[in-house]
Amino acid sequence: MNSPKKTLIALALLSTSSWVVANEDNGYTTESGIKITPLFEAYYEYNDNVGRYSPSESPESSSALIAKPGVMFESDRNGNQYQIAYQLSSGNYFDSDVDDFLDHAFTTNNFVQISQRSGIGFNYTYLKSHEARGTGILAGDQLTTIATEPVKYSLHNANITHVYGAEDATGRLESNLRYENKKYNNYRDLTAPGFVALSTKFKDYDEIAGALAFYYQIFPATELLLEVDLADRRYKLGDPVSGSSQDNLDAYILVGTKWDITGKTTGKLRLGLQDKNYEDDAREDFNGFSWDLDVVWEPLTYSTIALSAAQSAIDPDQGNNFINQTSFAASWKHFWLSRVYSNIAFDIINDDYSQSSREDDLLRSSFYLGYAFRKDTEITAGWRYEDNDSSIDTNRYSQNVWYLGTNLVF
Repeated sequence: MNSPKKTLIALALLSTSSWVVANEDNGYTTESGIKITPLFEAYYEYNDNVGRYSPSESPESSSALIAKPGVMFESDRNGNQYQIAYQLSSGNYFDSDVDDFLDHAFTTNNFVQISQRSGIGFNYTYLKSHEARGTGILAGDQLTTIATEPVKYSLHNANITHVYGAEDATGRLESNLRYENKKYNNYRDLTAPGFVALSTKFKDYDEIAGALAFYYQIFPATELLLEVDLADRRYKLGDPVSGSSQDNLDAYILVGTKWDITGKTTGKLRLGLQDKNYEDDAREDFNGFSWDLDVVWEPLTYSTIALSAAQSAIDPDQGNNFINQTSFAASWKHFWLSRVYSNIAFDIINDDYSQSSREDDLLRSSFYLGYAFRKDTEITAGWRYEDNDSSIDTNRYSQNVWYLGTNLVF
C-alpha cells in the first residue's frame, strides 16, 4: 500500500518521466516559506528500431531530442509536508515524426500530522501521457507498422492514507483508499477489418481500491506486517468480441517484513495469496501465490545496489484475460571519483497470458556514465537495450538506444 510520506519524486514513477532529485541547497525559498525548485532534463539519442519491429520487418532508426522541464513547490510547516510538481516531456524524432510526443505530469503529495500518533496523507497524480510504438496496445508488427502516432491516454490517481501509531511504537496501523481513472484519447474506434476489437475505448476503466496494513516491531530495525488489499476495476465497455464483462475484483492477503538496518540496508518483502475474480463466469479466474520484494543496499557511502522482484496476475494491454507476470530488476550506482559515477541496470519480465498460448520474455538493460559538475548539474552518456522474445513471431524485437543527456536542478 502507499505510504503517506512517500516522496513526490517516487510518486512520479507512475509516469515514464524520470525526475531529478533536488537537495536542500537547491531552489528558492519565498518569504512565506515555500521552496520553489526549477528542474530541467534533456538528452539527444539515437534509436536503431523506433517502432520495435520484428526481424521480418525493416527497422526504422531515428535520432531524437527529448526535453523535460519542470518545477517543484515544497513547504514544511510544523511537521506538515506539502509538495506539488509539474513536468512537461517533449520528444521530437528527426526521422520518424509519428513517434513525436508531448506529455504532462502533475503530482501533489501532502502529509498532515494530526497528533503524535496519527497523520493523514493525500496524494494525487494526473498524467497526460503516451505509450511508445511497439508497446502496450500497439505491440506487434500488425499495429506498429500502420500507427500514425503513439497511443495517448489520460490518467487520474488519488489516494488517502491514515497512519495510526507513533514512529517508536510497537504497533502501527495504516489504512488506505484509492481511486484511479484511465481513458485513452486516440485509436478509440478502429474500423479496419481485424482491428475493431483493438480499439482503445475497450480499455477505459475506473478502479476503486482500499487496503489495511498492520506493522509490528519485533526488533529495533525490523517490523512484521499483515496486509489486506482489495481493488475493484470496472471497464467502461464489455469484451469487444462477446460483449461480456471485463470487470474484476482483485484481493490480496499478504504477510511479510520491513527493515532498515543502520541506514545501509532497507527492504520490504511481502508474501501471500491473490484472488483475481472476474464478473463473467466464462473467464478464467486467478487464485494463487503472489509476492514482491524491494531491497536497497548501500555497502559504501558512494555505492548503491537496488533489487526488486514480484509475481502477480495483472490485466493485459492486449487481450481480455489476466497475465501471470513475474519480474526481476537490479541496478548498481557507484561513484568512482567524487564527481564521476556509473550506473548499470537490468530487468527481466515474463508475461504468461491466460487462456492463450502467448508468452513474452522481455529483457531490458542499461549502462551510463555520469559526471557531476556541481550538486545541481550533471551530464550523462549511456546505452539502453530491449529484447522481447515472444511466442508470437511478429511481437519479437530488439532495440538499442545511445544517448547523451544533462540534468539541471536550479
